[in-house]
Amino acid sequence: MEKHFRQFYARLALRAVANDNALHLLNAAERAALLKHQRRLMCVAALLSVCGFLAYYLPTYWWPAWFPSVALNLRGFAFRLPWAESLWCIGLSVIEIYLLTLLNLTGAHAVAAATGFHQTNRHADTLIPIGLEAKNAAVKQFGIDPFQGLNRWLLFAFNFVLRLKGWLANTAVRFATRLLLGRYAPRVLLDFIGMPIYMALNAWSVYAVMRQARVVVMGEALIAELIKSLPARALSANEQELLYDTLQFIAVSKRDFHPNHYLLTRELLRHFAITPREEHPLPPDYLPRLRASSKSIQALCRLIILLGFMLDGHFSWRERSRLRALQAAGIFTESTEAVAQYTKDFLNGAGIAAWSAPYLQTYQQP
Repeated sequence: MEKHFRQFYARLALRAVANDNALHLLNAAERAALLKHQRRLMCVAALLSVCGFLAYYLPTYWWPAWFPSVALNLRGFAFRLPWAESLWCIGLSVIEIYLLTLLNLTGAHAVAAATGFHQTNRHADTLIPIGLEAKNAAVKQFGIDPFQGLNRWLLFAFNFVLRLKGWLANTAVRFATRLLLGRYAPRVLLDFIGMPIYMALNAWSVYAVMRQARVVVMGEALIAELIKSLPARALSANEQELLYDTLQFIAVSKRDFHPNHYLLTRELLRHFAITPREEHPLPPDYLPRLRASSKSIQALCRLIILLGFMLDGHFSWRERSRLRALQAAGIFTESTEAVAQYTKDFLNGAGIAAWSAPYLQTYQQP
């Protein structure tokens, strides 16, 4: 299927797109046009959910004979298995997911076109996995573990529930409706009560993909800008270790390893000739060692921490809490409001020059 989706994306990429040729950056007109296109795709995604509900329920209402079931008895427990209706549901779900994937690819391509990223020869390899919502299997090669210290079973349970969020929300709404209306609740109301939830989830899926594509495009430009500005300078073994620890600190703070964090890790390890490891847990004395390091390496690590906090386009309560702890430890002076603004500027393509210059100047000092 991936080959088919690549062919679909390639046909989209052949279309002529008007932009100002400012690669990765968006002016006000381009941002407005992209937002308009995003809203249009979100409406189409929500409409897919409506069509799916109608295509599933209306035939079962009008032509019930087309959906036979079979009586089963399992150790004295008798029940009916609606096999035809279940197959109909599965088939419609596959079609809806397929069409939603095409919408996601269209949205990712729209971001590439608006930013000028479609002019590069790597845009398809970068953005198609985002449109397919595929995980990057290469993240493990650097030994960075964002879930260090977490209970794996609890993490699995949380992710499992998260996958079922649509079904759980629909079930909860149906139960609440039955509770309020009792036996007077008509079947059609119970069947369609969850439709707005699935409409919202479909629309959110398109929004999330387009936002992720935009974050990745901006992140590539920002990381390239950072690496280009770092002088060619060898680090001692202790400094290399501290830099590696800083990358793990970002992952643990985020509880995620975003594609931009993967790219940042790869480029920094290459730039400073640091050998990747299969495992690199964060040591408990990381902050004291960071405080005790030279002003030069401390400035580099602080710059990378700030960059890592905003590279996925989110500055959540978790990062805000971690930043306050770093402020209390005397490592940072930036306020949470300032870093939130840095993140917003990053999403709008403003780059990092406005706030990174003091850190780079300190790092460049012998």
